[in-house]
Amino acid sequence: MQKKIEQTKKSKASNIDIREEEALDDLEEDWKGPLLNALLNLSPGKFELFCRALVAKMNVDIDETIGTSLTGDGGVDGYGYIKTDDFRTARVAIQAKGWDPSNSVSSPEIDKFRGAMDKFRAEYGIFITTSTFTRDAIKASRAGTRVITLIDGDHLLELIAKYELYVTKKVITTYELDDFFKDEN
Repeated sequence: MQKKIEQTKKSKASNIDIREEEALDDLEEDWKGPLLNALLNLSPGKFELFCRALVAKMNVDIDETIGTSLTGDGGVDGYGYIKTDDFRTARVAIQAKGWDPSNSVSSPEIDKFRGAMDKFRAEYGIFITTSTFTRDAIKASRAGTRVITLIDGDHLLELIAKYELYVTKKVITTYELDDFFKDEN
């Protein structure tokens, strides 16, 4: 009987631990909704500026003369250079689409961006959206001689948190109960 009581107590304690972990996971995810809404409320120009700042945090040296105007930008929303090793520097084109999550980016958008990459002789492309990409868009991004890196809304939120771009990390203090509270008197 004593053994059964101990097992029941351990089971209850582990159930509490699981619920606490789930609550923490939910709390950690709570920031994503407001951040996505804030991104969706940015003007197209400010979203492009935001995406250039993110790519700059990812070690791309942004060229402030290419792709920075809202009109006549040649089909790119940013352009820069990344050093891939000790002696090689590559040109990077950036495309930014702050779209409603219900409107996925399709392959014609990828094809247009690839054409703009050709115009600027970019070796790499980064396509960032608050939405998602269709299967055809993903396939188109991998076709040809230059792969285009796709960053969808979920990945974008993760990168913003990782690089702490215009967000401040708040530490949540939690406590785990020691065995003292779990053991019988």
